[in-house]
Amino acid sequence: MHVLHRGQAPQKPLLLRPLFGGVQRIGMRSETTTTLRDAGRSKPGPAMPGVQMVMAVEVLRVLPDGSARYRFTLEEVDLLVAARTPVRTVEAARAQLSPLPGLKGEGQVAPSGRSSGFEWKLPADLSAPVRGQMQQMAGLLKDLGTFLPGEPVGVGARWEEKGAGSGALTGANTRVELRSLEGQSVGLRLQMETPRTPQPIPASLRPPPGVKGEASMHTEAKGHGGCLLSLDRLWPIRLEMDVESHVAVRAGTPEAPKRFDGFTTSRLQVRELSFTPPRLRATRTV
Repeated sequence: MHVLHRGQAPQKPLLLRPLFGGVQRIGMRSETTTTLRDAGRSKPGPAMPGVQMVMAVEVLRVLPDGSARYRFTLEEVDLLVAARTPVRTVEAARAQLSPLPGLKGEGQVAPSGRSSGFEWKLPADLSAPVRGQMQQMAGLLKDLGTFLPGEPVGVGARWEEKGAGSGALTGANTRVELRSLEGQSVGLRLQMETPRTPQPIPASLRPPPGVKGEASMHTEAKGHGGCLLSLDRLWPIRLEMDVESHVAVRAGTPEAPKRFDGFTTSRLQVRELSFTPPRLRATRTV
């Protein structure tokens, strides 16, 4: 993490101070739309359902160095179905998601917000596509707290981190601005961008052996959004992130060129549904 500007006075360190035994319930919505461009013509990509989840995060213990060990439980999973989504697609997606409610994982977060690991306990019979999505989500969980700088800052401060991000934003440069700071509440503006990155191209798109041609595929992505943190929580109170990713394929021969572009827009929304402090939990259980 590199601080570009320390902001206005007063300046203070932004460190997580989670409460042992506190439980945070979070709602998450994720939606994606795709546009395909081939031979200069654009058309909508296949309609895919979005996903909404309810998750609970419980602080299991706080270590002497301030790090927090937590348990994550996926309580509810449902689909956000667009009007033109085929019924079979919805039914297949719901069947794949059915083993997920009750899924648990554990992780650990340092006071700086850096994750030192998150692990799912995934069912053995989970389908390959859903397993891949849950592994991407594990990467997201690792990244959620990495927006904090490593030194005292004030309102207006700006900092950046190289190589953060996951999923479409793997390897992204993240730029953060501190928009508000009041007590435990921290408001951030986020911008992320990946460099143009070469990717392996499928063999089916490469020219035949001995035939002159080209075969290349590149990806790039940009994201922007905002985040509201409370330093006594592990997860954001609110988070909104829009990500636009682009896949460019250039292949074929001079006589039969292939030009293909895919544009994907993803929107992620996170909201805290409730927070149960340790004392309130103890009162309810007596």
